[in-house]
Amino acid sequence: MRRISLAIVLLAVVGCGDDGAAQPTTTGPVATTAGVTSTTDPASTTTIGPTTTTVPTATVPLDSVGDLVLDPVGEGFTSPVFVTARPGDDRLYVVNQEGTVQSMNRDGSDAKLVLDIRDRVWFAGERGLLGLAFHPDSPERAFVHYSRIGDFSTTIVEYHLPTDGSDPERVQLILSHPQPAQNHNGGMIAFGPDGYLYIALGDGGGGGDQYRNGQDPFTLLGAILRIDVDSGDRYAIPSGNPFADGSDGAPEVFFWGLRNPWRFSFDGTDLWVADVGQGSWEEINRVGLDMPGANLGWPILEGTHCYDGPEELCGDNAFLGPVHEYSHDGGRCSVTGGYVYRGADHPELDGVYFFGDYCSTEIMAIRVEGGEVTDSRIFTTGLEQLSSFGVDHDGELYVTTASGVYRIGFGG
Repeated sequence: MRRISLAIVLLAVVGCGDDGAAQPTTTGPVATTAGVTSTTDPASTTTIGPTTTTVPTATVPLDSVGDLVLDPVGEGFTSPVFVTARPGDDRLYVVNQEGTVQSMNRDGSDAKLVLDIRDRVWFAGERGLLGLAFHPDSPERAFVHYSRIGDFSTTIVEYHLPTDGSDPERVQLILSHPQPAQNHNGGMIAFGPDGYLYIALGDGGGGGDQYRNGQDPFTLLGAILRIDVDSGDRYAIPSGNPFADGSDGAPEVFFWGLRNPWRFSFDGTDLWVADVGQGSWEEINRVGLDMPGANLGWPILEGTHCYDGPEELCGDNAFLGPVHEYSHDGGRCSVTGGYVYRGADHPELDGVYFFGDYCSTEIMAIRVEGGEVTDSRIFTTGLEQLSSFGVDHDGELYVTTASGVYRIGFGG
């Protein structure tokens, strides 16, 4: 396989595109959720990782960093949409949208099929097997996010996935929610530093928030959910959730006002959410876990721009604005969220957030200090349909496309 070396294109604020043409609608069963309110909230008692005030310790101008290098890892994928590692395990786990998970060494060798749920997953368009998360304290507990055959509902299921690669076992359904359209399914799931499971769901699809979910805190759609999978019947509601008692919103909702948060990631107690825009603007949001109930503004706002007014609401400081946005200029169409770099191979990039665009083949980098972007850089990769990013056991970066998985390096 061929290594790809990529030179710098420009140093600027960047732009993106629309994934939201109206889609045929489908119907599903009433949402199935379960749980009780947790009596303790680890977020209130545990200090883990850097805070939102962390400033990189080895900063250099991004245009002085060497060229970006992409090393192919493995082969034989079917629409890979995520790559991750499990705690205490050096191997990579690649999620294929068709409904399979492959495990391999970090050089792509010794590849194994460790999960095959194609008989349960509806694979088409934005639907399919979309996310995978391993429990931080019990790494053989694996949670998957997929579109269910039959009614297309977003479905979160726990599996027992042995580290020795032996047969996995379905443990239980955690959560299911109907999706009214084919697009905006979200797809990301990840455990936070508080030990809770975070789940991204889009606004229900179509275009322009036609189902009016973005500003409805009582629906699970258009939101980042937070649940406790270590308590309750299937799950419990953390006491620190903003609507934990259900009186002002759905108990599972943690942040809301989102269009299609396809990918998010944690950096200490910061949650970086890339929200796919409508027709003009893409946005990156950085939300502290000490901000439960943050409203990110969709569809009143697209990025920082008024979309579905009225004007007086567009200027309402009750909305949490993005830390970065970019337009759809230059063939950009849909933001693919990534990770803040915390690996050891390139200490000069410590604290830099990497992300990309699905249509433009670009990988982008921003450094944020004091809530502002202070430096940025764009690399043109030539990789079409850039679907996701991931990190390995050591915090090094990977990227997935429609057909491949690549390790990201610099200095080629």
